[in-house]
Amino acid sequence: MGSENVFVVKCDERGKMIPADLESSIVAAKEKGLVPFYVNATAGTTVYGAFDPLNAIADICHRHTLWMHVDAAWGGGLLMSDRHRMKLQGIER
Repeated sequence: MGSENVFVVKCDERGKMIPADLESSIVAAKEKGLVPFYVNATAGTTVYGAFDPLNAIADICHRHTLWMHVDAAWGGGLLMSDRHRMKLQGIER
């Protein structure tokens, strides 16, 4: 794949991916003739503990027929928590 084919998407001040920037990056890549196929979201970043807005990212991936992968190494355990499970809404998409 090569690092030249990786697009960095902006995050907010708390470390969460900005969905509008993701969609803009996908559109820009397609306009250049590239073929986006994969989005990597994070559930519990190592620096801030941030959870990307998974449902919004999944909606974008669905619109553009992209695969969404969620790195949940830090936050995946919250699926077992009644109190915090909602942070992972959309992970199944």
